[in-house]
Amino acid sequence: MTTSSFSKTNFRKPWIRNLKNKTSGRLTQVFALLSCFTVSVSCASSGYGTQGLLYENQRISMMETGVAATKEGIACAKSYLGLLALGDASVEISQKNGNIKEITSIELETYNFLGIYAKLCTVTKGN
Repeated sequence: MTTSSFSKTNFRKPWIRNLKNKTSGRLTQVFALLSCFTVSVSCASSGYGTQGLLYENQRISMMETGVAATKEGIACAKSYLGLLALGDASVEISQKNGNIKEITSIELETYNFLGIYAKLCTVTKGN
């Protein structure tokens, strides 16, 4: 039985660690770890305002009339690892939750922790 020259060719196997150059292997491992961390951080995000890679907790005013408010309603949506997003953060639901007839201001609250958990809430104030 003869063996073809094609099967004798030594193909480079990128998945096998190169033991001669340990520095290159370490750098590859560090790069892989950092890219995994970056992907996980950017997965779950509120999408509004400034984006914090490690932590985000802010309140952003969207609309205000200057009239004093007596009631407040909140509606939230949440994201887990950027894979699952649940909730309704609409102004209508926020208004309904606060039993508000006349809206005087709308604010967005954002929260993000390491891209693992993110939350966006609509806060409606009015009478």
